[in-house]
Parts: sequence; C-alpha cells; structure tokens
Amino acid sequence: AGECVHAAFEFAEFTDAATWPAAVHRALLKHPPAASADAATQATWPALLQRLLADVLDTPLPIGTAQPLRLATLGPQRRLAELEFHLPAPRLNAAQLNQTLQALGYHDSAVDFATLRGYLKGYIDLVFEHDGRYFIADWKSNHLGDTPATYGPAALDIAMASHRYTLQHLVYGVALHRWLARRMPGYRYETHFGGAVYLFVRGVRPGWRNADGSPTGLHFHRPTAVAMQRLSALLAGDETP
Repeated sequence: AGECVHAAFEFAEFTDAATWPAAVHRALLKHPPAASADAATQATWPALLQRLLADVLDTPLPIGTAQPLRLATLGPQRRLAELEFHLPAPRLNAAQLNQTLQALGYHDSAVDFATLRGYLKGYIDLVFEHDGRYFIADWKSNHLGDTPATYGPAALDIAMASHRYTLQHLVYGVALHRWLARRMPGYRYETHFGGAVYLFVRGVRPGWRNADGSPTGLHFHRPTAVAMQRLSALLAGDETP
C-alpha cells in the first residue's frame, strides 16, 4: 500500500486534477492490490487514492514561508521526484554519529551499526521550490489511527522517533544541501534551504486541524545551518568526537 501511494504522488501532475485518474491507475498496475482483497474492495481503491491526492495536494501547509504551500500549485519545473543521491562516508561509525546527534539536540535518533566505509545511497521522494526555498518532501502512509488527534503533533513526534525518520530527513538534508551548493550560484543555506516536509498522508484531510489551527498529518522541521554543517562534515570524515 505504501509503495502504491508513493507511486501515485510520483506519477501525478499536481496542477492538473484531470491527470490524477491515470496516475492512480498506473500506480495500481505497478503495485497491485493484495490478492486476498475481494473484488468489491479493490474496486473502491481508485476513488480512495484520487481523494487522497486531492486532500493532500490542496491542503495549505505552513512551512515557514510567507505564504503557506499548496502542493497543487507546484508545476513540473518546480519539483523533482525520486532524487537519487550517493554520499561518500569513508569512516562513519555509530558512536560518533550518536554523539553528534545528541549534541545537536536530536535525542531520539540513536543507531547502532558497524563502521561504514563506502557510500550512503538513497532516494528523496520529492524536492521542490517554494517561495525561493528548496524543500524535501516525504510521503508517509503509516496508519496511526482514525481521528485527527492520532495525526497531531504528539503522535507524529512519536512516529518520527520510533521509525528514525528524523535521522532519515537529516541525511536527505545533507544530500540536498550539497546538491544545491554545487548547482546553484550564490547558494546560501540560511536563504535557500527550506527544510523537511513529512506528510503522513492518511491524516491530511479537509477539516482535520490541530488545536492551533494547523493541519494534521504534517511534520515540518528545518535544521540549523550548524547542524547541516556538522553532519555533512561527519559523513565526509572531517569531524572527530
């Protein structure tokens, strides 16, 4: 289900709702429903996926810019899906990474792994430009519950920590930061780097709001420039404990 949802967002032309049925059809063909699902249930899924696209793409998202973001306004020239990256990591060890994360205030992202001498490879679901800044977006299909509260800030903080999504978006951030620095004349982190937009898509719905009026299902974080610099240096093997 998660791969199908990702594919629907990858294939959809955000600004043209008329293309969404074809995108959903293509996603369902690429990631077919479970064989155990009956025909009546399977028949409901195209409409459900189209409604999910509409809900997520049309919801105004506060992401630290002068104007909230509506993904439905992002044309193809302002977004890039599935950006692949390879980050050199000549001598990355878990203890050093955990110490750096703790020092930067990320207390729930501890990991354990053998020393890495090679590369980190990954794919960023979406990179996009809004209001002069460049952002990471990640689609999360986790089922956290059936009410707005289950997709509120406290619930999303737990999900981000338990699945180590915070560490994920920090690695993605390093990749995007380096990518922009190499390709954008005059690039400055403070001016051009927007942050990470994690959308728990089952919880982004019209009328579902947190107590402060913000939409449910949205987890947004913009690391400091210091955090990005330290993590980038650590991955490059330039930082010692």
